[in-house]
Amino acid sequence: MTAAMDGVTTLRLLAQNVRVLRLTRGWSQEALAEAAELDRSYIGDIERARRNVSLNCLERLARAFGVPAPDLLREPDPAELGAQLLHRISSEIVKNED
Repeated sequence: MTAAMDGVTTLRLLAQNVRVLRLTRGWSQEALAEAAELDRSYIGDIERARRNVSLNCLERLARAFGVPAPDLLREPDPAELGAQLLHRISSEIVKNED
């Protein structure tokens, strides 16, 4: 099902992708804001789909995450997302065992 079919707006899709990418990297909003050279409250607004993000900001976010800008606007592949989350959780477990 596409974003248009299930009522997900582009802003919500961007919000979801930014939050998921941030969390899978174990970053706080502050860490992402620093990496993207944006304000932390702006990141929070993006993650709540309250900001109409400029292309410049989209590129900053993409650069911070190391992904192509269009990836921030794509529906995530559930299998890939699950694999990323599993890797993140496994890494945290190993880190806490040390």
